[in-house]
Amino acid sequence: MSTAAPHSSDELADAPVFDLECIYDDPENPTELTVFSPKSEELTTSWITVDRGSAVSLDDIA
Repeated sequence: MSTAAPHSSDELADAPVFDLECIYDDPENPTELTVFSPKSEELTTSWITVDRGSAVSLDDIA
């Protein structure tokens, strides 16, 4: 259970917005999730991949 106060509307309005997409390694039984920006114009590739076995639920961190 989180004891933090909810964010105000002003705080949420100032929060950055990211246009991200994700793909799974196997839609039927995913073990990895890769998050990336579909609009990236950079010459380098940028993404993050998370292994299901090491991921933590957001409910468990708050």
